[in-house]
Amino acid sequence: MEPFDCELLRTSWPAQPVNAGSALIFVFVGVWLWRRRARLPAIAMMLTGAGSVWFHGSTGNASAWAHDVTLYALIAVSAIELWRLFGSGRPPILAGAILAAGAAVWFTSRTGGVLCDPNSPLQGHAVWHIAAAAAVAVLSASRGEPQVGPVGNGRGH
Repeated sequence: MEPFDCELLRTSWPAQPVNAGSALIFVFVGVWLWRRRARLPAIAMMLTGAGSVWFHGSTGNASAWAHDVTLYALIAVSAIELWRLFGSGRPPILAGAILAAGAAVWFTSRTGGVLCDPNSPLQGHAVWHIAAAAAVAVLSASRGEPQVGPVGNGRGH
C-alpha cells in the first residue's frame, strides 16, 4: 500500500528516500535559525526534521507519532511567529506565498493526484518540505542577528 504522500514505500531504509532526505531541510534551517538566536523556532524545526526523517525513513507507529507530535509543535510555534509579525505591523506575505505554492504542489502530487509518480526522484511532498521550512525561516528570521563567531570585532562585522 502506498502512503498518501505518493512516494513508493520501500522495505529498505530509508523507506521513502526522497521524502526522508528532503526532511533534512528542517534540521538545516533549524540550525540557521539557532545561529540567528530564534531559539524556539529553531528547536521546533530541528525536532520536526528528526521526526520527519524517522517517519519517511521507516514505518511504524512510533515514527508516525514522532512525526505528528513534532509537526504540531512546529505549527504552534509558527502561529506564535505569525502573531508576533502581525503585532509588529509586518504581514507575512512572502511566507504565505511560499507556503501556498508548496501546498499546491503537494496536494496535486499526493497519492492519486495528477502529478503523483511513486517511482519518481521528484516528489511533491519533498517540495512541500522545502516550502514549509522556507516559510518558517521567513517568519522567524527577523528574531535576531547571526551570532558573532570567535573572529571579528565584536560588533557583528
